[in-house]
Amino acid sequence: MRYVIVLLLLAAQISAFVVPASAGAAAAPRVVVGVDAKSSQRYVQLTERGAVYPTADVTCDGNRRTITLTRSSNMGDRTIAIYVVPPKISELMLKSAECRLLLPGQEIAVPRAQIRAAWSPQPKTAKH
Repeated sequence: MRYVIVLLLLAAQISAFVVPASAGAAAAPRVVVGVDAKSSQRYVQLTERGAVYPTADVTCDGNRRTITLTRSSNMGDRTIAIYVVPPKISELMLKSAECRLLLPGQEIAVPRAQIRAAWSPQPKTAKH
């Protein structure tokens, strides 16, 4: 009986540290995938409140790669961080079924449709 009470007390203490997702949770960062018009480099742009990290990890179908911060700026209370994605990593992302952006304490899903819409090669038009 004493062990049951100890387990119940322990479970109550653990559940006190778990915060429901809707209670006071910060909004997820906004992720934009695009191509720089001047340099034609592919990039991932993160807009969020909080810290900017010098690198971010990308995990696609179990393959983990690191991308580096190119530039950042502040817009009001939000921070915009732009990470350039090297060609090998962007090709991996285009071919993958699932990709996630990993930052300290965060795991952000990057939809496959968003990646393909931004980075897929455009069909060349026929010249007449």
